[in-house]
Amino acid sequence: MGQRSDDPPGDPRWSAAARLATQLDRILERFPPHSEARAAAIDDLAARLRRTPQTIRSYLRKYGKRRLVRDLLRDDSGRGPRLPPETEGIVKAILDEKHLTPEGCSLNEAMIVINGRLEQAGLKPVSFNTVKNRLWKHWTAEEVARRRGDRTAARKHRRRGGALVPDYPLQVCQIDETEIDVLAVDDAGNLLRRLWVIVLVDVLTHMILGFWLWPRSANREAIGLCLQHAIRPKGAYFQKFGIEATDVFGRPERIISDRAAWYKSLQDNRSLEDLRVVVEPRRGEPHIRGVVERLQGSINQQLRKGRGQTGRSVADRGDYPAAKRACLTYEQIETAVAITAFRICNGEMDEKTRKRPDLEWAKHACRIPEHLLTVDWEAVQLAFLPERACRLSSKGIPAFGLTYWEDENPRLAELYANRGRDSLRIKVNRNDVSHIYVRHPLWESWVAVPRADGLLTPLTAWELEAQKERERAEAETSWMERGKSREMVDAALTPTAGTGRKPRVSRKAASEAVAARVAGDAPKPHAAEMALNRLKTSGDGLGRLPVVDDCFDVEPWGKA
Repeated sequence: MGQRSDDPPGDPRWSAAARLATQLDRILERFPPHSEARAAAIDDLAARLRRTPQTIRSYLRKYGKRRLVRDLLRDDSGRGPRLPPETEGIVKAILDEKHLTPEGCSLNEAMIVINGRLEQAGLKPVSFNTVKNRLWKHWTAEEVARRRGDRTAARKHRRRGGALVPDYPLQVCQIDETEIDVLAVDDAGNLLRRLWVIVLVDVLTHMILGFWLWPRSANREAIGLCLQHAIRPKGAYFQKFGIEATDVFGRPERIISDRAAWYKSLQDNRSLEDLRVVVEPRRGEPHIRGVVERLQGSINQQLRKGRGQTGRSVADRGDYPAAKRACLTYEQIETAVAITAFRICNGEMDEKTRKRPDLEWAKHACRIPEHLLTVDWEAVQLAFLPERACRLSSKGIPAFGLTYWEDENPRLAELYANRGRDSLRIKVNRNDVSHIYVRHPLWESWVAVPRADGLLTPLTAWELEAQKERERAEAETSWMERGKSREMVDAALTPTAGTGRKPRVSRKAASEAVAARVAGDAPKPHAAEMALNRLKTSGDGLGRLPVVDDCFDVEPWGKA
């Protein structure tokens, strides 16, 4: 019940011990020792006090000898503090630095950091309860609420039933999307919409195969990019972010999803059937066993430590100014998600299942069919690209405000003969507008068509739109200048005072008079030669020729 034996009667601990003594007196007086009735009474008291029956029996042994309240307050274990001072200092410092901040991590994450520091210092690791007890030992509830922004506890998730038992990895996967719990900004500091993360998880090994961070709400195109990221080897991707993790890749055979519109649109898709990928939206409970949702929660748990975190809900966020403190860019968040997915989720043991996903993947990798590991990722990309119909013009195929065509391609030459007549099926990729894909009706295949202007540098649709905006900004004339130009035109078209139409002069004569005036004002190309000629003919009006000694023979002009 406590640590001291000299508690005054007015102390709250003394009052609690007195109430407990009253309950123990009833048990000691009414029920004989070692009887079933006493055991039932002990269990009932333990349930009401939220303690174990062993604790109640310990109280009975202490209190039953002398029936004194002080015996319930006495701590005769003789045990000193469990943690050494070095451990106490590390625990307190980590809690103060990592947990008690507006973007503070959870106690479980703080425990991981604490044990990492303790292991580096050669000290014994601590348990979760130890960390929790030290939190309430060093800080009060008011201080914790003030420093963490008065964040409330998260609501309980509903229970999900069912089971999926695959025979080998990549046989059954789960996919889901969610908004991340942190706000992002662009390079100029402008606040963006909340980013979405789409995660594809292998059910057997709980391995995250791939993800995609999307700056808009999830759609079919983003799902294709996520699946493409899962299929491709990730050696270069890990090198980009400086990650050392298990390279996992392959084509899933069956994908379990919820009933979102972008998943239902993938049912009975011809391109996915060619790839032998089956998307199965489930009714009712969206996910069996909730594997992907737990991993999404782990990703968001790490991201909530960043500035601009939105919390798990409005109540969880409280008064925290997420929009004002947001400073993370898309690239920084992508790096954090990649590290969390491939190092934390894939490389750390699950405390409940006591399994580590990357080791489970290595254990069952020999059972994966070979055709699931050798996949053309471009074919996967084509399967998810949006499709529409258009007509071929004399210049080419219009898309994104550009023209796509290649004169040297013999396949396209066959289509040019029927331009403007038959509709063509095209697929566009907003992540790379340097090419589009045209379905050739005779070859029954997709043909890549480059831009007609010859610019083949990879460019996204958003970068193209930003480039157009910059060009408009550079060439745009201000409203003031445009208005001034039109006012000048209006002034030029306004007749001056005293001028008007003279009906006595014919239109032909008036036109000739204006032409003569305009011709007189026009520059003369040989004005210098004409001025010299006027100097030669000045004086008596006759030009003076230079005197020369040359003689010329006179030729007869008549007939001989």
